[in-house]
Amino acid sequence: MTHNLPETIDDLRTRSPEELWGVSAESLYLAVCAVAADTPLTGALKPHHTATVLQTNDERTPKAVADAHRFLLSELGLVTDAHELSDCGRIVLASEQPGNAIRLVATRHLPRIQQFLREFAIVDTDRLPRGELDTLVRDAEDEVFIAPLLASLGFVDLYPEGVILDRETITQTIDRLKHQTTLPSTEIALITALTTLDDPRLIARVATPYTNTTVTPADVDRTTSLDALATTDRDSPVRTPVTELTDAIEDARTTVTNDAKIFETALDPEAHSIERNAEIVDSDVVANVFSDTPSSEAVTTTLDLIATVNSHPSLHSVALPSLTDALELDPYPLYQTVSGLPGVECSLRDSLLLTFDAVPVAPEGTERYDAFRDDLFEALHTRFSWRDALASVTLREAPRVRTDVIESIITSINDDVIEPTHFVYTLPDPDALGKERMEQYVDDQPALRRERARLKRWKDQRDNDLRRFTEMTDRLFNRGQERDLDERIVRIMTPYDDETFSEYTSQLRSLLRDGYELRLLTRHTKQRWEWERLRDNLLGDLEENRENVTIRTYSRYKEYQRITSETDETELAEFGIHAKLQTIGNPTEGAALLGSANFMENSYNWNPECGVYTENSNFVAAAIDFFDHVWELSEADEVDLTSLQEIPARSFYPSYYT
Repeated sequence: MTHNLPETIDDLRTRSPEELWGVSAESLYLAVCAVAADTPLTGALKPHHTATVLQTNDERTPKAVADAHRFLLSELGLVTDAHELSDCGRIVLASEQPGNAIRLVATRHLPRIQQFLREFAIVDTDRLPRGELDTLVRDAEDEVFIAPLLASLGFVDLYPEGVILDRETITQTIDRLKHQTTLPSTEIALITALTTLDDPRLIARVATPYTNTTVTPADVDRTTSLDALATTDRDSPVRTPVTELTDAIEDARTTVTNDAKIFETALDPEAHSIERNAEIVDSDVVANVFSDTPSSEAVTTTLDLIATVNSHPSLHSVALPSLTDALELDPYPLYQTVSGLPGVECSLRDSLLLTFDAVPVAPEGTERYDAFRDDLFEALHTRFSWRDALASVTLREAPRVRTDVIESIITSINDDVIEPTHFVYTLPDPDALGKERMEQYVDDQPALRRERARLKRWKDQRDNDLRRFTEMTDRLFNRGQERDLDERIVRIMTPYDDETFSEYTSQLRSLLRDGYELRLLTRHTKQRWEWERLRDNLLGDLEENRENVTIRTYSRYKEYQRITSETDETELAEFGIHAKLQTIGNPTEGAALLGSANFMENSYNWNPECGVYTENSNFVAAAIDFFDHVWELSEADEVDLTSLQEIPARSFYPSYYT
């Protein structure tokens, strides 16, 4: 990286929060789009520039922002010295995850960013004192450029008093760097980015002459743009000439055309003669020629193959795809196996056909002439369609999600300016819960594995209105840390709770330290172990400022009954807290989160739950008014926190009935 930072980088640096004004992963993607289209950066960046003005109530000149992006495009290896898109830039342009792509490129090409992220990845908290970040800063370049860029790219939020880590983004980026592949992933991704080809089989055929290696459709399926970006070198940016790709496409078309001729010959009954001999093969003979114990389907298919060719000598060749799946063998091992049968003489032709010279008798086999013949016709038709596709393929540098990115920028304007309201939900999240927990969930059940895939696909396709309960609880608590709210009260109403409280105690601790009051409303008739869990998971981690914590309960019975040692608890018709509500601050500055989710692990990670998060002042005012009304009703049943440390070995009832 250059040590001569342009003045615009320092000009864009903000202080609280600290970042490079007008720079984000999305804005860099728009800059890549502008280079591809050869349009001015100032115009291309206008949506993001406008959004940043509205979000920050601050302003920088469009020229300064464009100059900074021009510098960053070069630093990240996205453009060549001639200011054309490099191969890396071309792959980013075509990526369907441009934010992740830009972050990955920045981490790959700027060693200092990678070093910072690796340091962040090993800490066991999402929040660091600012002093801990300052110990990692080694020079002015880190201070003026690297640290603010980390914030602009969404890895961290930087404030004078502390650092908030986006652990998911950091972990995902570092993990992707570990998944470097030995496949020609850059070349495969480049073919996908620059051509209209979308069939993995065609991409593999073009990649084979392009890379001088054998590329399979499975290789293409396994390669993503992020894989390619994780393996790109930090050397001078390279831009592969289009002629190289054009030549590879023409080579692939020639190969496909030749393959079509091979299948045409296979369909000609006069092109080859077959000898029938007196040898007899049965299932035992077939099973013995396999190197491993074959499946019953493999044995049956082999017998059917011999019986069909014996009955129809005009079917002198069989398409290999008809056999490789059923026999679970690659072309050459398949040829070795079939040719090992007594009385069989055959040859393997270009890994496409099995051509027979002689076949025995297979009494146990079933004649399947129509099926094998149809396979040959289908293979021929496929080659014709591939030939036509390769003849009409176009090369272009085109963004795939530019419109979506601009739409997300507009959505972010609404978030910050028009008091956002979001639909909030919980469903099992394969990304958040992790591979190990999801494997325990699905075990070996195919239906559950399909469900997991559908859950992930559904989540990835949602737009920005949809947020998770965990995300919005974080946002609500962070609002108190990021803003100087006039009313420092956190209100939580939940009938049930569990260890989930312990996941937020660091945020609650910080809020209490800053003078916030925590008011918790819950149900009264909890079992002893539930009270112990509340004590351990909430109060156990709040060693200081407990005087700012108040717990009240609200439960009643539909018919008044004095509770005695003789009372049958099963006869008590109870009603009480059932709402799930969180608020912070006052109506004009605060936020509210409500819905069906208890403050519990199941509700936050597994159960289908839904609700609403909003910063709309009228809505927040109504939520606070409701909470405070129930809070006043519950005054008589305020829990003494000292007594909560020594929970009696009995049920806990509302004071009205004891």
